[in-house]
Amino acid sequence: MAETTVLSGEVESKIDVGLDTTEGGLQGRNNLPHKVVQAFSNGSGANQATGFFSSTFTATTGGITISLADIDPLGAAGDDTPTSDPEGLKLRAILIQNNDSTNFIDVGLGTNALTSWLTGTTPEIRIPAGGSLLSTFPSGLDAMNDGADDEIKVTADTASVSVKISYIFG
Repeated sequence: MAETTVLSGEVESKIDVGLDTTEGGLQGRNNLPHKVVQAFSNGSGANQATGFFSSTFTATTGGITISLADIDPLGAAGDDTPTSDPEGLKLRAILIQNNDSTNFIDVGLGTNALTSWLTGTTPEIRIPAGGSLLSTFPSGLDAMNDGADDEIKVTADTASVSVKISYIFG
C-alpha cells in the first residue's frame, strides 16, 4: 500500500510580557500580549500547505544559497530533503534561527531570487546572535521554480555559524 501524507498544523508568533505596577499603594500586573496564529490544512489553496522542510546547516562568510523549490535545498551544505517536491508550489511560512551566541547572519536573495518577499536591488535582513526570523504567507508567495525564482542566501558575518531553517509550502 502506498504511503499517504497529510500536512496540517499552525505557525504561532507570540510576544507575551507582563508589566508589574504599583499605584496608590496597590500592586498589580498588566499582561501585554500580541499573538498571531496561522493555521494550515492540507492542500494548495489559501491557508493550506502540502510539504515541509527543516535542516540545520553551517552558514559561511561566502554565503549558502538555499533553493527553496529544489528537492535538495541546501545542495552541498546539507543532506536533508523536503517531505515532497516543492517545485511549482508557493512558500507559506519560513523560520530562520541563528544558533550562534556571538555572530550575526544576513538573509538576502540568491542569484535566482525568491520573488515577492524581499524587494530592492540587494535587500538583506540581519538576524543577530541567538535571534530568529519568522514570516508567514497564508496565500503563498509566487509559485517557486527550481533554478528560476526560489533562492535565498544566508551569509555569516565571520567564520561559520550554525543556522536552522524550516519552511512549509503548498
